[in-house]
Amino acid sequence: MRLPRGGPSTLAAWPVLQDGDALKPALVADLRTALVDYPGDRALIGLVEELRSTSAEFTRLWDGGAVGPHVSARKTIVHPQVGEVRCDCDVLTVPGCDIRLVVYTVAAGSADAEKLEFLRVTNGVRAEGSPPSGPGLFSTP
Repeated sequence: MRLPRGGPSTLAAWPVLQDGDALKPALVADLRTALVDYPGDRALIGLVEELRSTSAEFTRLWDGGAVGPHVSARKTIVHPQVGEVRCDCDVLTVPGCDIRLVVYTVAAGSADAEKLEFLRVTNGVRAEGSPPSGPGLFSTP
């Protein structure tokens, strides 16, 4: 893997679209789980208070009371050279600790797999020989 030329923060330049409306409720439920696990964490309490005071949507979701870890979603990454790449995103956890591994996969033989293979083989170099201006697809966030 290689880091993008602009540094890890340029990875955010690629839009990531979430299928459906499940992401926000899942993240709020995950945050509630963290608060259950760390009820005395002042930074966490402050974050929840700030979000409740600044976002009606967060307040509505928080007041719903859902608790649970965020574990999977389908996302679409909009890459500047190959366009949309649909990925399954799974969050793997280690029981008894806070370690999480986020894994993105595509279906073997799919058009999405072909796009990733094209980027791997060409290393993101355009036909005219110049690299793209954005981050590389196989970058570490």
